Amino acid sequence: MILSALTPIFAIIFLGFLLSRTVILKPVVWSGIERLTYYIFFPALLVMRLSQSNFDWEDIADIAKVIGLGLFVITALIVALRKLIATDLASLSSVYQGSIRFNTYIALACISELYGESGLTMAALCIAVYIPLVNILCVTSLSVNGEGGMNRLSRIINSVVINPLVLAGAAGIGISYIGFDMPPLAESVLTILSQPALPLGLLAVGAGIRFVALSDQSWQLIVAVVNKLALFPALTLAACLLFETPHAIALILLLLTSLPAPPSAYILARQLGGNVSLMANIITLQTLVAIVVIPVWIELGNRYF
Repeated sequence: MILSALTPIFAIIFLGFLLSRTVILKPVVWSGIERLTYYIFFPALLVMRLSQSNFDWEDIADIAKVIGLGLFVITALIVALRKLIATDLASLSSVYQGSIRFNTYIALACISELYGESGLTMAALCIAVYIPLVNILCVTSLSVNGEGGMNRLSRIINSVVINPLVLAGAAGIGISYIGFDMPPLAESVLTILSQPALPLGLLAVGAGIRFVALSDQSWQLIVAVVNKLALFPALTLAACLLFETPHAIALILLLLTSLPAPPSAYILARQLGGNVSLMANIITLQTLVAIVVIPVWIELGNRYF
């Protein structure tokens, strides 16, 4: 059941990989598709889901507790074992990004197939809480070896306040909170704009798969894959049981934390001085391994929650 639901998703990712290796679409086109999805289509989807939902505000606290605990443990482990993981901060920051970030495109596609409309609404709320926390931590880790003071603070603030998914999440939650009835025209526009988000997002994931020379990156790759696809979801499972997290939230959080790192992690590494070749390989390897790992965590979630 789970595998049959997820197979079309990974088939579309593979189609994106194949198309990106042909002359049908040039690299600049794929870049445009990804930017449209990231800045327009996905934000429209988040605003629609959150603005139309009547979620319990205690849900935000439940989500924050589980995600906060997982992020704290992984951050503490990487800091404590930093000399064993990497000899330079650029590589360490890329391993860290690969250990805590997740691919939103794959997330919403999987959740749509498995949990339907209600699952997408809960996922939008989880994303609205998860992304700001992760962005702050990732930008901070990448800024450690760069400029300090106000420049570092500015980067951290910008990573949150100009992130389109964060802005969309805040807008959707705000609309829901004040009980604002969206005008029919605005609702129709957002509905149409949200429809290409999932298929185009998955095609962009496939197009972004690339292998860069591994050189001496094997150990860092293993650490990033184990952290993201095994340790983080295991911590999430334990935290949900510890805090008695509601069933619907627990399932969504377990899925989110078992997903591979997103292409935006590569962009952030390139902009802020991370190890870009390592980041590219982490994203690619995690995406491939996730095909096998995600159904396992979903099955465990269904068993325990």
